[in-house]
Amino acid sequence: MSYLLLKIRYAFSVQRVPNGTHLIVGLGNPGKIYENTRHNAGQQFVKHIAKEFGIKLSYGSNGSIGSFQHIIVFNPLSFMNFSGHAIKKIADKANIQTSNIIIVHDDLDNLPGRCKIKQGGSAEGHNGLKSIIQYMDDKFIRLKIGIGRPNSKDPAIVSDYVMSKLDYEPSQQAFKQGIMLVRQLFKF
Repeated sequence: MSYLLLKIRYAFSVQRVPNGTHLIVGLGNPGKIYENTRHNAGQQFVKHIAKEFGIKLSYGSNGSIGSFQHIIVFNPLSFMNFSGHAIKKIADKANIQTSNIIIVHDDLDNLPGRCKIKQGGSAEGHNGLKSIIQYMDDKFIRLKIGIGRPNSKDPAIVSDYVMSKLDYEPSQQAFKQGIMLVRQLFKF
């Protein structure tokens, strides 16, 4: 069975997103220096899905935001490790339950070009997720964009790796898979 079919089957095993408004958030860091890095894969995905669905993003002091039918997409302007407050603020303003939020982020433990979906659980060492859990809870859905892992576990090498340029072809492949998973979750 192909990897993609396994991922689709896994998406169906995750609890379906309840009715109501849903929030898709891309984690990343603000500024041109970080824009196309592996660490900003989540924000790149949100830009990609906005383009796919014809969502016009508006830019404000909290980040970029847009909507399509019952979906709000949001890229916070805060640094990833401190994004929980901004996400909670948007979710509260739109009256969105934590279980109706999809957080899109980079994933060192997933191969480039692949994505994985998971609902709830720990932050798994991801500081952006830790911030969200601190301000909300852990019931949100995670769409993990695979960026792979360097051969070393040295923190400085890992940091340099995640801050390096995102590989175009594998990221486009992961974004396409991610959009398909989102379509399955929202049944459109």
